[in-house]
Formats: sequence, C-alpha cells, structure tokens
Amino acid sequence: MKVAVCIQSAHNKVYQQKMNYFAEGVSDECKIVDWISLPNDHKNYVPVIYGSVKKNRSAAHHKIKSQVFDHGRPFVMLETPLVHRRADTIDHGWLRVGINGFLWDDAEWGFDHMDVNRNIVEPVKWRKNGDHILILMQNPGDASLRGADIFEWTENTVIELQKHTDRPIRIRPHPLPNKQNKLLQLKQKLKNVTFVENKLPNNLRPLQADFENCWCVVTYSSGSSVDAVMAGIPNIACDPGNMAWPISSTNLDMIEQPYTGDTTLWEQQISHCQFSVEELRNGTCWNHVRQSIQSIG
Repeated sequence: MKVAVCIQSAHNKVYQQKMNYFAEGVSDECKIVDWISLPNDHKNYVPVIYGSVKKNRSAAHHKIKSQVFDHGRPFVMLETPLVHRRADTIDHGWLRVGINGFLWDDAEWGFDHMDVNRNIVEPVKWRKNGDHILILMQNPGDASLRGADIFEWTENTVIELQKHTDRPIRIRPHPLPNKQNKLLQLKQKLKNVTFVENKLPNNLRPLQADFENCWCVVTYSSGSSVDAVMAGIPNIACDPGNMAWPISSTNLDMIEQPYTGDTTLWEQQISHCQFSVEELRNGTCWNHVRQSIQSIG
C-alpha cells in the first residue's frame, strides 16, 4: 500500500507536525507530499489529509482537501480529538482518525476489527438528576453541520423543547465570534431562555460550569456531546453524524426521559476513533487504519 501524506492540507505547523508523526508510524511505502492539487497518479496512493473538507474555499489547504474528498477515496482524515481534548490549545496530544470522513455516519472507523482490550475512556455513569437543559451551539458554517443553519436549528429546538418540558433552557454559543449579528437576532427572538457569555479570546466559559446541575444536553453534531456523556449527562443528538449518536436519544420529545442505557459498546468504539501522538508514531494507529482500508476494498 502506498501512502501520500498531504502536508499542504494542514494550515499550521502544529497540524503539520501531527501529519509527520502519522507518517513515522506507517509501515508501508509512505511519502510526505506537497500536493496543492491531485497529480495524475493519485490513484496509486492512499492520501492522508488534515481537517474536514470545506467546499468552495480558495485557500490551498481547502483546495487539496476538496480534491481528495471528491477523487481520492479511500483517504485518511486526521481531525480534532473527542476525548482528552482541551479548550485552551490546538495541540491536544491526540487525533481523531477516520477513513473517508470524520463524523459517526460518514467515516469508516474499523469497528469490525476492534481490540477489545483498548479503552481510553472511563465507563459512563449516568446522572439521576439535574435542573436545566443545555443547548450546545456550533461554529456557523462548520463542516460538521453539513449545511445546517445552527441559528435556525437552535430556534426551532427551543420551540419544540418547550412543548415537552418546563425546565429552564440554557444556550451556550460557540466561542468563536462568528456571525455575532445573527446571534444577537437569535437572542432577541428567544427572550425566555438564558444565553451564557462564551466568546474567545477573553470570555471563554468553562464547559464544566454549564454541565453543573444539567439535566440533559441537546446538540446537533457537536463534539461536546462526547464531553457531556463522559460527564454522565444524557444527550439528545439531532444529526446522525454526532459522535455520541448510538447512546443518545434522537427525538426532542424524549427530553424528560433521555437515554441512560448501556454504553459499553460505544466506549469501545469511541476508543478506536482516536489515537495518541505516541500511537501515531509507533504504528498502532496505522495498523488499525490499514485494516480499515483493506476492509472497504
């Protein structure tokens, strides 16, 4: 198997270093390439890219990722981790690693050849009580939304939730200060809920502050749903790309009785969606990924 690590798909040195680490662990023929567009012989390689694909972007790293997404299958995608990630840095020490995607339902994760002894998460211990409902917004236009309007979704979600519960609703905007005018309009429409102040660089609010006394988290496809579940908070997921989808309720009318069942299989699965830097470098990650690529032909 020939592997081409597309270094130009990563737009900063931290991400490029992670790609170099991945290349170290590849036992097959591997080279780091500076492709800004796919060469004629690209089908001879399994491309490796960093970050989700955002169409119609002019930057070079978006261009090569879009071409790989459209023509380079199978490909390996490195992304922000779900477990052990930190809010204060982009250098997490872990990477999510998927084949042909990065969301629960659009990637091959190799669940058919999991190492049952691998587990990087603590067993979920569901809460039995709580007060408020927490809606976690996402960065407008983020690839994980797959075209959904996060402001429209949030408004509709509040309206629907209030048909089924009298619990107080708290909304946590994404910390990146994008489209603040639309956020202001949303606040004007939803005057009977609480919006928390959460904005980079100076007003970043700890996620744990909103998890305190939380009854249930409601998300679209936010990775923070994994943080919620790991804190024992039930989750309602509104998109099958949500990485906590298998252990979440998927209908808002379940808000008073959200899923709190068995999580054992999901814990094993999520442990095979990401790998540490050490595992990138020593080949543990590649051994798993290689089997995944072979399984899809």
